[in-house]
Amino acid sequence: MNAMHRPLRDLDLNLLRVLDAVLEMRHVTRAARRLGLSQSAVSHALARLRAALGDELLVRGPDGLVPTARGAELAGPLRTLMADLERALAAPAPFDPATSERAFRVAAADYAQFVLMPSLMARLAAEAPRVDLWAVSAPAEESVAAVLAAGELDLMVGVASAGPAPAGLYERALFEERFVCVVRADHPVVRDGLDLDTWCALPHAFVAPRGSRGGAVDTALAELGRVRRIALAVPHFLVIPHVIAHSDLVVTLASRVAHAFAESLPLRILPPPITLPSFKIVMRWHERHHRDAGHAWLRDVFRRVSPEADR
Repeated sequence: MNAMHRPLRDLDLNLLRVLDAVLEMRHVTRAARRLGLSQSAVSHALARLRAALGDELLVRGPDGLVPTARGAELAGPLRTLMADLERALAAPAPFDPATSERAFRVAAADYAQFVLMPSLMARLAAEAPRVDLWAVSAPAEESVAAVLAAGELDLMVGVASAGPAPAGLYERALFEERFVCVVRADHPVVRDGLDLDTWCALPHAFVAPRGSRGGAVDTALAELGRVRRIALAVPHFLVIPHVIAHSDLVVTLASRVAHAFAESLPLRILPPPITLPSFKIVMRWHERHHRDAGHAWLRDVFRRVSPEADR
């Protein structure tokens, strides 16, 4: 096996370009002109090839050079190899969303999908009717970089992390969101407003994607030495507004979700009785896809359908 691979291992692959040209042109000078090399450089390369492959490859004939049996044997595969290399190294074909049939995998929490997907799909229908989008659940924060690097995901849309993006990842903000409190419209306790004591005394609903406590509300309450009772925890937010509309629970939700559901459900939206930080929704992608024209187009579509795209 080593003997079979030794010629390729020891060979300067640029010499194969020379051999391909000489086999096609059957003339050293014309091959040199085609390659942009001197005649002596081509002759030297041909001598190296003969020594490496143990064959004359081309010999003089009545009208120029003619291949030996070994040279003729190499001509076809070598031409195919050179053509394949030229295609592989050529500039990629431009991405045309109107005709593309690519499929993209985007990870996003249900909140981000709720806000972005209706406008996004309308835009795709108009610009890229045959492009498919696979939306999947967001992976754990610690594994985002790995799945993007592995190519398992093309794009990640979610809440911005506290620190800078991990090495190898790009990040761009899409929009900012704030928290509001939501109760049913005829709540028996919450009438003129929501003060801190009332808020802490009420049973709370909580969206816990990972099934654990913690978040902006609990952190802010802990700083005040206060706690709340979580009477209901669910992994997704879509059921929560319906529960609130038929119970005495209170929930703290992203403003855009609350206002969307308040259009069809008997809900009241109130400002939190304490200051809660806003949060940003960002998209992240790996550097392996940064210059891909299709991925760049997809990121631009997400940017354009963002609620704050025109700001």
